[in-house]
Amino acid sequence: MLLHRILTALVGVPVVLACIWFGPPWITLLAAVAAVIGVREAYRLYPGRERVSEDDDSGDTPLPLMLGGTWAVALVLAGELAVRPEDFGWAVLGICIAGFVVGGLWMIAAWHGRRPIVAASYLVMSPVYVGGGLASATALRGIDGLPSLWRTKVEESAPLLSVPPIVEDDGLGEAFETVYQVPNDDGGVWLLPDITGADFARELTVLTETGCWWLFLAILTVYAADTGAYAAGRLFGRHRMAPGISPGKTWEGTAGGMLFAVIAAVVLGMLFPLRLEIWHLAMIGVILGAVSPIGDLVESKIKRLAGAKDSGSLFPGHGGMLDRLDSLLPSLIAVYILAAVSTP
Repeated sequence: MLLHRILTALVGVPVVLACIWFGPPWITLLAAVAAVIGVREAYRLYPGRERVSEDDDSGDTPLPLMLGGTWAVALVLAGELAVRPEDFGWAVLGICIAGFVVGGLWMIAAWHGRRPIVAASYLVMSPVYVGGGLASATALRGIDGLPSLWRTKVEESAPLLSVPPIVEDDGLGEAFETVYQVPNDDGGVWLLPDITGADFARELTVLTETGCWWLFLAILTVYAADTGAYAAGRLFGRHRMAPGISPGKTWEGTAGGMLFAVIAAVVLGMLFPLRLEIWHLAMIGVILGAVSPIGDLVESKIKRLAGAKDSGSLFPGHGGMLDRLDSLLPSLIAVYILAAVSTP
């Protein structure tokens, strides 16, 4: 089992990181596929579905995968195509309203089972939650620009630090260039120029957009939190956190995950060209260390209601897609909000 987990991680993690680095269309395709699989697994966890055994992953779900999958993919595409956070918000609102209407019509016309409220909840919440979380990843990847809280306008004579000129139009047909630079004294922390040299740091910052580094920060911090929680729980776990939902989760493990998340966020943030203050990075770590186990508990509760051990068997040793996304989905939403309010 442990060997399967290691081999799956050795194959899967580089693929995910490569898709993030190269950006669209790879990150969008990966997120869309994950969204459809995740919605399918969520629908199969609907308590009204008859299961042959605890590990049964066969048979059809009574909920329409076409509707849920299309809804989730539409959210993912909205995340990529949205230029500004406001555009993304309006697109998500419009897609969700359309999904609610179509889902309600489907329930009225085609649902013949019991507990229609529970069925409707699974029908609409699965694409909103799964698709919304992965849409936050594609939207986060598209964010560009330095954090506005530490971004200052400088004189034309000031040296340009890896930020290309922004061409603005004053509305009279005359364009002018506005150059931005983050000052070294109070512009946040970035250790890479001191470690590798300023020339390499400049080249690195223009290879990809700022959103790439935000997404790396989010995913790697959540991975660190999960690893820390697992290690601390195995070594020091004594007090169960939610025995009725996830018997293996302990308060000691959660504290270890929080510590690992803070350390990872601070170290990665100081190496990535985000130029955030250390206390901002620490707060990001605290937020992710608190949010990621909530996502894990939510999925554990759904699996317990369905009487299933895992959401699926897609990844050997890891379970299904939702088992891999449980901590990431709410964390991606949280980091996107943080990045959206701190970048112009």
